[in-house]
Amino acid sequence: MHSPHGGRHKAVRRTAAVAVVPAIAGRVVRVVLTTAIVGAVLAIGAGKLVLHLGLSPVLTASMRPSFAPGDAVLTRPVPVSRLRPGMVVVFVPPGHTSAYAHRIVAVGGTPSRPVLTTKGDANPAVDHWRVTLSSPTVPQVVTSVPKAGYLLVWLREPRWRAAVIGVLGLLVTTALTRSVLRSRPATPSRRPAHAL
Repeated sequence: MHSPHGGRHKAVRRTAAVAVVPAIAGRVVRVVLTTAIVGAVLAIGAGKLVLHLGLSPVLTASMRPSFAPGDAVLTRPVPVSRLRPGMVVVFVPPGHTSAYAHRIVAVGGTPSRPVLTTKGDANPAVDHWRVTLSSPTVPQVVTSVPKAGYLLVWLREPRWRAAVIGVLGLLVTTALTRSVLRSRPATPSRRPAHAL
């Protein structure tokens, strides 16, 4: 004979199981997001420190269709003696304060102090400047990341950079605190002894 409460208990168990699913999903999403953000920060840091990679925002349309405003270019240093026409390099032209990423059209000067003639792919003529490189290496564009330049420009503002660092710190602290609290063994509840 079935208990009249048997169906009610099954329904309660089902409801409890359904309520647990969103909580687990939320936890998984938080862990994945935290891991992705921390992983991205570590990858960028490792890329800069170990591989000497650079990431710069594209601000003008002079290199369309290779990359567009709002994109970011990933660069790596190459010796100036290896520069050849067709390579895209990042440099600060004479009389300017901002860096440009333009294609080399011609290389003059000496192998240790080359003079570059450059051109933006979208521009009809070569650049009016000639770039004399005095450092042993120059950043060469390896690839571009669409739309990532907007984030880089945004992060250049100190208040947003501080906000992102604060949020990252909070996420890492929260994740570590929860991990520590979950790994602690449960202490048995001690009830006071009652006199008879």
